[in-house]
Amino acid sequence: MKHQTLIKTFVVLVLGAAVLSGCMIQFGGSKSAGVAGVFKSFDKGANWTPKNLFLYSGGTGSIAGMNVLSLTFDPQDNRAIYLASDVNGLLYTYDAAESWMKADQVGNGKISSAVIDPKNKCVIYATFANTILKSIDCNRSWKEIYIDSRVDKVLTALAVDFYNSLIIYAGNSAGDLLLSTDGGDNWQVINRLGDRAMKIMIAPNDNRIIYVATKGKGIYKSVDAGKTWNDINADLKDYAGAMEYKNLIFDLSQQNSIMLISKYGLIKSADGGATWLPIKLITPPSSVDIYATAINPKNSNEIYYATATTFYKTVDGGKNWVTTRLPSSAAATYLVIDPINPNILYMGFSNLSK
Repeated sequence: MKHQTLIKTFVVLVLGAAVLSGCMIQFGGSKSAGVAGVFKSFDKGANWTPKNLFLYSGGTGSIAGMNVLSLTFDPQDNRAIYLASDVNGLLYTYDAAESWMKADQVGNGKISSAVIDPKNKCVIYATFANTILKSIDCNRSWKEIYIDSRVDKVLTALAVDFYNSLIIYAGNSAGDLLLSTDGGDNWQVINRLGDRAMKIMIAPNDNRIIYVATKGKGIYKSVDAGKTWNDINADLKDYAGAMEYKNLIFDLSQQNSIMLISKYGLIKSADGGATWLPIKLITPPSSVDIYATAINPKNSNEIYYATATTFYKTVDGGKNWVTTRLPSSAAATYLVIDPINPNILYMGFSNLSK
């Protein structure tokens, strides 16, 4: 309820200010660029609606020119979503993308990762260049909780333990894995992978199981909360391009099931990465770049993905696919499914040529 009350109050103030000032902000973009920002579907991708209204103290604007790197749900509130952008900092919505606001204190720049405390929706963490930032008051203020003295070693990945939310994992562009057990006050290095850490995931059924995806050295796994690590790439090496990371996601409807999105295509493991099998796509392996992928959290046979031009959907685990054009000439770069209502999809877009 706190999120809804805040947004309703802010909308009234902002719309009133907009009427008086007539101000308009437009993020990024050009006349020749496609509509980026966020699109939403209420019918499993059959139809899409742009959701790019931006609210600020001086009026309203649009995020239609903003490149979206990721969309992250608040684990406690499916109407609260955080948008990490390539140059415009961190944005958020508390009304299921009907309007967006900016975390002003974070500033402009690339946000590689943003995560929300699973036990306290007002605690948010975000990477910003060579720092990790933290808010404890729902985006009103932010402070640095980690600074790397090597300014070229940017922070790239974050994860918060769902059982003990004081435990935070972080990764950087050098491949260093960091751990804090006190909410970010103190940090230690728990591994050096030697390659850019792209994503950190904690298994939803066991917080001791952690996956770290790297840019080009595959996936590493720990089963003892980060004390020891092993790569799970043996089977992946059989698929050309599988080590070129695009994304890594859980199949939440099946325990120990993960999917890797790589240059090869879509490769799935049903046993936590011990073995891997490709999902048959219409396009040949390694022939297209896939950035946006999602699996229905309540039905593992329902898979969605998008290339730079086309949206794909299967309801039978990949035996048959339905294809449609994307709702924008920009490229789809992130896709998520509402965890409560899987009919609702959100897709982030970017103009990759920028």
